[in-house]
Amino acid sequence: MSHTYKVSMVGANLADPYALLKVVFPQWNGEPAESNSAYVTVTFDTPQTPADLGPLVRVELISE
Repeated sequence: MSHTYKVSMVGANLADPYALLKVVFPQWNGEPAESNSAYVTVTFDTPQTPADLGPLVRVELISE
C-alpha cells in the first residue's frame, strides 16, 4: 500500500518544491514526486512522519 502526501505553503509559490520536500521529509530518497508552483506530492511505500515546520507549511495525506 502506498501513502501519498501533498506539501504546500500557505500564501506562497514554491520556487524549489523539491528542496521543501527534502526538508519536510528528510528520509525522501527518490520516491515518486510531482510538483507545480503551488504544491508537491510524494508517494512512499510506508507511512511517514513529516517534520513540523510551523503553520505555514501544510502536509496532507491524500491517499493510503
